[in-house]
Amino acid sequence: MFNFKAITRPIAVSFAIGTLFCLDFNANVQAADYKNTHAYKDAFACGKESLESDPSGNSAVSYCIGNSRDPSKVELQAFKDAVATTKASSAKKNTK
Repeated sequence: MFNFKAITRPIAVSFAIGTLFCLDFNANVQAADYKNTHAYKDAFACGKESLESDPSGNSAVSYCIGNSRDPSKVELQAFKDAVATTKASSAKKNTK
């Protein structure tokens, strides 16, 4: 007798595993390209601009976004990168 469940179960499992692999690959590709996004570039530029008025970097989010909305993860990373870049460049200037 033909058992339909015995055939469809392995097909469904292989389809589910394939889908998970594709989603994981897509997430890794997107994670690598976040620095090329418009949001990252704008936040990085604004973060560097905010460091001119507050060199500590504590007010980059409030300077650039304010209280209108919460910053995205990409914007927060851009602010952190702007602070790190500015501190690294000022450390190089102080050693020369």
